[in-house]
Amino acid sequence: MKVLILTLVCCTIFNNFVIAQQSYAKVILDSLCSEHYDGRGYVNQGDTRAADFIIRELESIGVIPFKKNPFAQPYKLNVNTFPYPIEVVLGGDTLVPGADYLVNPSSGSAQGEFELVEINSENLQKQFNGVADLSLQSTAQKIFAFNFTDIADAKKRNEIKSFAYMAMQYFPVIWVEKNKQMFSVGRSQQNYPLVSIDSSSYYKASRVNLKVNNAYKPQYLTKNVIGFIPGKKKRKYILLSAHYDHLGRMGPDAMFPGANDNASGVAMLLSMAKHFMANKPEYSIVLCFFSGEEAGLEGSKFFIQHPYIKLKRIQFVLNVDIMGGAEKGITVVNGTKHEEAFNTLVEINAEKNYLERVKKRGPTANSDHYFFSQSGIPAFFIYSMGSVKNYHDIYDTAENTPLNKFNEVQSLLIDFIAAQ
Repeated sequence: MKVLILTLVCCTIFNNFVIAQQSYAKVILDSLCSEHYDGRGYVNQGDTRAADFIIRELESIGVIPFKKNPFAQPYKLNVNTFPYPIEVVLGGDTLVPGADYLVNPSSGSAQGEFELVEINSENLQKQFNGVADLSLQSTAQKIFAFNFTDIADAKKRNEIKSFAYMAMQYFPVIWVEKNKQMFSVGRSQQNYPLVSIDSSSYYKASRVNLKVNNAYKPQYLTKNVIGFIPGKKKRKYILLSAHYDHLGRMGPDAMFPGANDNASGVAMLLSMAKHFMANKPEYSIVLCFFSGEEAGLEGSKFFIQHPYIKLKRIQFVLNVDIMGGAEKGITVVNGTKHEEAFNTLVEINAEKNYLERVKKRGPTANSDHYFFSQSGIPAFFIYSMGSVKNYHDIYDTAENTPLNKFNEVQSLLIDFIAAQ
């Protein structure tokens, strides 16, 4: 009877701990994806407020800054933003930003009523006989709509799309897109805008009313957030990273909450910080919350160039991104590069039966692990595989991000760190 009671007590404690983990992560997710943080981008300084939120959370957990360095590591980057109202009226239909269309992130400004000239497979050569013809077009109040949804060959369609991008130097452009559209962060500005309209919302109207005004910021001040948890081996480190920035806003009416990408990763790091504050780790833990990932890995690059610690003392880097649902397991970028470490993950997972699958993938340059790898530091980029498919769109919300298997992924990472 005593054994049974003890077992029941232990199970209850464990279950409460697991529930608390995911409940805490959900609070973080809901907070960072709220309107208050403006999509954690570079409109209305949403990134800055998000960084300050993370710092307050670290302080409440008990995480400390690294030695004499503050939590915040400021740096500057160049970004193209869209803080002003955007309007696209096709014929008599007012299109919905984020749902019916996206503005190319490198767009310049244009506004007014324009005559729509459709460019398609039948008239491309007649209208534009090469790049040189772009600057010769008589474009007074004209907008050129490139409609090549009839072309199945992706390579050919992308060649024409590149031509449409070049046309932004000379006049406003519409691109008709039949595939999923994804917004991103612009680092430069063209003379005119390109509006990518979903093919289900486009038709060959005679007129388009357009209002797009960009704000290019060549020295935008942002910041990484760096926290520290001393371990038993104080001068040897496990570095955990997640980017907190996202795409922000495309005008005031289209916000990109970035729940899966990557408020979920931030929630994972903060939840792990709580664990390591309660369970002193063997190696010291460095927590890096990077900005600028969506702008080309700028935050992690700056950290590598201005590290708080000696890079050679980092034993391993675990970068988490897209942690919104791992029903089908996780993918481990650099798994082919660090096979012994990858096999450790697989063995732990098999023993504990955490996840359906731990998938191996080769090196990539698509998240904040990259510059660590380039510096010779062993690093994994881990992302979840599951039901959450929203990515770089307005539908990547906290409500659409269930955090399935969140606790199991966290437990696997904690066990992996203990095995180093």
